[in-house]
Amino acid sequence: MRRGRRCLWGIAAVIAGLVIFLALVLPAKFWWFALAAGLIGFGLWVMRCC
Repeated sequence: MRRGRRCLWGIAAVIAGLVIFLALVLPAKFWWFALAAGLIGFGLWVMRCC
């Protein structure tokens, strides 16, 4: 099977489902930590690519 937009939509749906499930289970302080880690990771990725 070819990978295309369907694969990306499937991955996005799974990730969205996991985020919604974890939002119901985990405390709010965890999400600030996750946001900070995501921003740091994104910044490192941008610096590496440019």
